[in-house]
Amino acid sequence: MDDRKAPARFWDFALAVYGREDARAAFLRLQDDGGADVPMLLWCLWCAAEGQGVSRAEMTAAVAFSRAWRRAMVDPLRAVRRGVKLGIGDVPDALTAEGRALVAQTEQELERMQMNALAGMVAGESSTDPGDTLLLYADVAGLRLDPDDLATIAAA
Repeated sequence: MDDRKAPARFWDFALAVYGREDARAAFLRLQDDGGADVPMLLWCLWCAAEGQGVSRAEMTAAVAFSRAWRRAMVDPLRAVRRGVKLGIGDVPDALTAEGRALVAQTEQELERMQMNALAGMVAGESSTDPGDTLLLYADVAGLRLDPDDLATIAAA
């Protein structure tokens, strides 16, 4: 058993899984096309990898927390980052790029805070199959997620 605390294990796991190019592309499609929350998808996979099942009640609590966090903290920054991608009028491109990088860094830190909180929500006796956990997430969150992309990230 890994003696590191759950948030550190989850973060390392997330970096390894998200670092795979095919998985990263699938995560972003699930986010942009299906409305999925990437930290939630990673949490589902991590729970399965840790041998922890997630009950419907636990998933419901995780989805509610993550939606509130994302809407209040992450989505506004993501909108700014994406909104300035093509530049800001008369502002020099280098300055825009520097500001965009700072917003992206802050967005990532907020997602890490979300993931730290999620790491503390693991408990259950339910299925530890990553596919089952991902399908439970989609069901609880009311999402229709591409099965091929789900299979890609589950295999990661």
